[in-house]
Amino acid sequence: MGILGRKLWHFIRHNMGQFLAATAVVTIGIMAYIALNTTYYNLSQSQTKFYQENNFADYYYQMVKAPEEVVKQVETIPGVMGVTGRIQKDLPIFKPNDERATARLTSYTLPMDNELNRITLEQGRLFTANQGGSNVEADVDPQFAPANHLNWGDPIAVVVDGKERLLTVVGAGTSPEFVYPMKDAADILPDPLKFGIFMVEQRQAQQLLNMPGQINQVLLEFSPGADQTQVIAAVTDILKPYGLLGSYPRKNQLSHAVLQAKLDGIHSMALFMPMIFLAMAAMIQFIILRRMVKSQRTQIGVMKALGYSNYQIIWHYTVYALTVSVVGALLGSGLGVLAAGGISGIFAKYFNLPGGLKGFDLNTLGYAILLSLVIGTVAGLAGSRGVLQIQPAEAMRPEPPPVGARSMLEKWSSLWRTFSPGWKVTLRNIARNRGRFMATMIGVVFAVGLLILPFFINDAIDYIMVKNYYQGESYDLIVRFSSMTSERELTNISRLDGVERIEGFMEIPVKIHFQDKAEDEVLLAYPVDLSMKKLQDANGGTIKVPEDGIIINQRTAQKLGIKISDQVEVETTLPVGPSHLDRMEIIGETEQLFGGGSYISLERANRILQESRLVSGVMLKIVPGQTDGVASQLNQMLGIASVVSSEKEIQTFQQEVGGVLATEVSILIFFAVLLGFAIVYNASVISFAERRREFASLRVLGFTMREISGLLLQENIILLIGGIIMGLPFGRWMVQSYVQSASTDQFTLPVVIYPATYLYAGIGGIIFVMVAHLFAVRGIKDLDMVSTLKNTD
Repeated sequence: MGILGRKLWHFIRHNMGQFLAATAVVTIGIMAYIALNTTYYNLSQSQTKFYQENNFADYYYQMVKAPEEVVKQVETIPGVMGVTGRIQKDLPIFKPNDERATARLTSYTLPMDNELNRITLEQGRLFTANQGGSNVEADVDPQFAPANHLNWGDPIAVVVDGKERLLTVVGAGTSPEFVYPMKDAADILPDPLKFGIFMVEQRQAQQLLNMPGQINQVLLEFSPGADQTQVIAAVTDILKPYGLLGSYPRKNQLSHAVLQAKLDGIHSMALFMPMIFLAMAAMIQFIILRRMVKSQRTQIGVMKALGYSNYQIIWHYTVYALTVSVVGALLGSGLGVLAAGGISGIFAKYFNLPGGLKGFDLNTLGYAILLSLVIGTVAGLAGSRGVLQIQPAEAMRPEPPPVGARSMLEKWSSLWRTFSPGWKVTLRNIARNRGRFMATMIGVVFAVGLLILPFFINDAIDYIMVKNYYQGESYDLIVRFSSMTSERELTNISRLDGVERIEGFMEIPVKIHFQDKAEDEVLLAYPVDLSMKKLQDANGGTIKVPEDGIIINQRTAQKLGIKISDQVEVETTLPVGPSHLDRMEIIGETEQLFGGGSYISLERANRILQESRLVSGVMLKIVPGQTDGVASQLNQMLGIASVVSSEKEIQTFQQEVGGVLATEVSILIFFAVLLGFAIVYNASVISFAERRREFASLRVLGFTMREISGLLLQENIILLIGGIIMGLPFGRWMVQSYVQSASTDQFTLPVVIYPATYLYAGIGGIIFVMVAHLFAVRGIKDLDMVSTLKNTD
């Protein structure tokens, strides 16, 4: 180590607090960069590899029934590379504990070498093509088996056409369309206790469902460069005679849409979050180096007199910034790899991507280290450029004091006279160092703003819980039937012991046509005197079920360009019966936090179907304490697809989200507080170093350490007040940007920030400012008044 190296080490050793604070910010930035980018890499690589290996379909068609021969017709269309015909149908499951669940039965042709959406087997074995008798083997998704304590060979009872049939579970596997196995867009999270994927051999599925030689889904793969619009139109013409219910591209496939939205959110966060910390780290290093150059003015003059060039001296100070960057990059890399494993593990719990999410991209590590070094170099060169202005002869003398001038506040004499001498000293010091003060203020604003984000996530989830479960629903059980049922049949349910009140409803899948556009939607039909569910418009106001017309989902309205009073055509796409077309007026808009759905009256829904008094489900209000008993009786009835308890839905949601949410919130709060601490601590240490002579003079004049500490505290209080005033609205802006990037067609986080969140962010700002101040003023008691006040002329 040369002379300049020893000098640098001496400075770091005697200013270890500053060095560690700056290093901590770099460490967090690099850790966040590596953790988030590695998670993104693992997810995207696993997604791409799995999609390619299993030949994920590009387009989907759903029909009522069609002969298998239509697959050969579709294959002849120019632009079609691959076609798979199959059966997919939801069936009720009878579980041993008398509870109900839903099995999404999906058929596969063996061998699957040339088929789309192939299966990857993870455990057990694949169902066979030649099964004897009535035995139907099935593979389930990897989450369903352990959640329901299934062993290979266990039977599962499902209901087909009102009769109980047994499926034998022989293994677990997944397909590209079941990476995130949700029943529909109305679900927030997968619930393997209530919903599972059952994969069976095609001939067995046809026999089980009494659909010999028939299919109800067609999957497409487009040829490279094909005109997809023409291909879609040609296939639509072929399938229309068979009761075409709907079609959609891969981007709208539910599992893929959720996974892609999560990938996009991680990618945005991977760019946004690390840059905040690294930018703040660069600012801290810049301020430290400017102070070093200023305080070591005489030393720089001596070095120049001894023959050191400007380049050597600037590099000497730049090495300090690079040392901070290198140490921060090394620590951040190690912590980032560990954090990436933890984050990837959380995603692996929800996404069925075979092989897990294990992996590491060396490019990410290289970019992180390079980014840290670039920021350190830029901050070092910018912070040490003052070396160029120092002349050896002038540097031998103390730097002349800056030219004094009246600050803006001093010009308002009546206001200025109201300040105490201590506050006047503080305000004058801020005016003399406006640039550094503003840079520090920006850092505090970022730190306070970052505190809003984790608390907002907690607020948003709580808001969803309150709006969806506590305020939006007053029923205790919701029952869905296997098929449309007459309201007369509800009498049997209303007579069950413990049932207080019932209200029927209907859910109709439709396609809404407006001008030359069309969009799939679900009509939610309720009685006009609905009491067990609270409906809200797009502004959050309570609305009643309209007697006529439709209150449309806001996202659907935006896609179609629909306005209130417009006329739309509604085409039903039920899997049974003929399609019906009706014209309706838009009389309002509603905003669904997750899933879709537009509101109409139950009577109007029956008129669309040209039926009378039909329902597809019923909501039940139960006598307190008898919910489980009523649910058990309902689960024993045939014709019921599912029985869902509102209380159990809340418990499941809290269990699944609670742990992940607590971890995420804690990490973000820690990062924000540490950022604020590092910025305020460095600013306070530099201010103390620059004012050592001033403080020593005050000590001689009889000021106590508490009073001198108060002078620094006053400056930090101004920082805190300004940081909170500007940081709270800045935090809201960050929240809005985050929500915009994270929202999808299936799910939208509400921009809801409770007053308590602003309070907690303010308290967090107070905590990191006060802790940083206490650490920074520890040197006051060690202040050597004799050496500090010694005349150096």
